[in-house]
Amino acid sequence: MLTSPSAPQHRWTWPAAIALITLIAFALRWYYVSTAMVINPIRADAAQYYTYAWNLAHHGIFSSSAQGAAVVTADSYRDPGYPVLLALWMKVFPSQGSWYAAVLMTQALLGALTVPLAMQLGRRWLSWRWAAAAGVLMAVWPHNIAIASNLLSETLFGFLCAMAMWLCACACGRRSIRGAIVAGIAFGAAALTNAVLIPFGILLGLFFAWRWLAPRRVWLALCIAAAVLPAAWAIRNHYVPPQTAGQSSADRALQNLVQGSWPSYHAAYALLARGDQRGAPVFHAIDAEYQLLRTDPVAGTRAILHRMGQHPWRFLAWYGIDKPYALWDWNIRVGQNDIYVYAVKQSPFDTQPAMRALEAVCQTLNPLLTLLTLVGVIIALARFHRERDLTGSKAAPGATVLLLVYITVVYSILQTDPRYSIAFRSFEMLLAMTTCSVLAGWISKAHGRPTEPPSTAP
Repeated sequence: MLTSPSAPQHRWTWPAAIALITLIAFALRWYYVSTAMVINPIRADAAQYYTYAWNLAHHGIFSSSAQGAAVVTADSYRDPGYPVLLALWMKVFPSQGSWYAAVLMTQALLGALTVPLAMQLGRRWLSWRWAAAAGVLMAVWPHNIAIASNLLSETLFGFLCAMAMWLCACACGRRSIRGAIVAGIAFGAAALTNAVLIPFGILLGLFFAWRWLAPRRVWLALCIAAAVLPAAWAIRNHYVPPQTAGQSSADRALQNLVQGSWPSYHAAYALLARGDQRGAPVFHAIDAEYQLLRTDPVAGTRAILHRMGQHPWRFLAWYGIDKPYALWDWNIRVGQNDIYVYAVKQSPFDTQPAMRALEAVCQTLNPLLTLLTLVGVIIALARFHRERDLTGSKAAPGATVLLLVYITVVYSILQTDPRYSIAFRSFEMLLAMTTCSVLAGWISKAHGRPTEPPSTAP
């Protein structure tokens, strides 16, 4: 697609690079979760995940009913993937202190393992040096380190996405039906952790079919397997008793849709977080519009479109520029700003000079990284428009581009925030390094220097 991978001169170079970078990734995450103290960690979204997990562990019911409720009623407001992980550790460690420590260490490990999975994915089209450079960024990126200390789904979701993408690339490279089934199941597990990914496995299979990147039996197996777990969960939700208003996954999606249609939402949230009630009117208006959309979809849609029609150019810029940029921006808006979702004491990024310097460097690089990724997407789309590849060697970079475009579009339609891009930062870095490798190749060619010869990806 963009660059040709070349094998390192010594067989141990790439495995050694993976091992070293993974070790660094785990050390940083372990040090952070062992040092930083999240103030009141079980609150907001985390409190909801905890409640679902507690009901799963103690009642075997996926429910948001409060602990001690006389009746525990099943619902589907949250996705089940992350609460299942929390519930498993609750079964092992009844003590909340031990359970909390186990969850943080698990998330440190999952966050670290995401790095080699994404590196292996990138190695299918990048040289080992560029794939290693992307891995270094993944290992040290502050958002991906800090998120491991929160009881939120992003770390697990990012791990499952990286695993699914790598398995998919392997299946296409080997033309393996079994591999495609395993990859599809992994995509399904990721979708049950964050429903935003539910259609992606099927879309990816259809993309492979359209661009001839995988045999029919492989992309069909991927599509079918990716739909199994979400379909099973949808069947379960169908038989859940009628729910309280606002307690279904559809309600949550509608709420995000309405919130994301208000350019003033983030500013209003920041005001209310500081105790400034000037943000309250915006939240009241958002809630009124959401309630109307939920109870009368036609009237609600008309109300949203009427509001947008009063300032069409503002909303065109909002959806086309501001929201995509906000997704990949630095400061977490629905949170404590900077890299923190919840307030933190003794964060190494605040107390350690080396970590403060690392954060400053990464924050400076963030706009450049976004620009390089955008250029990479444009280059990739241009080349995919011109070429077809029956060998499947472009499956991995094609899937990466499709994932980043898909996620950006979906979150630009719904509510957007840099927190939601954390699970996909590793793919952003792969594409940014792909752009760098292309630029380096052009420069070498312009100066008459030889470039690395193509070879088969591992």
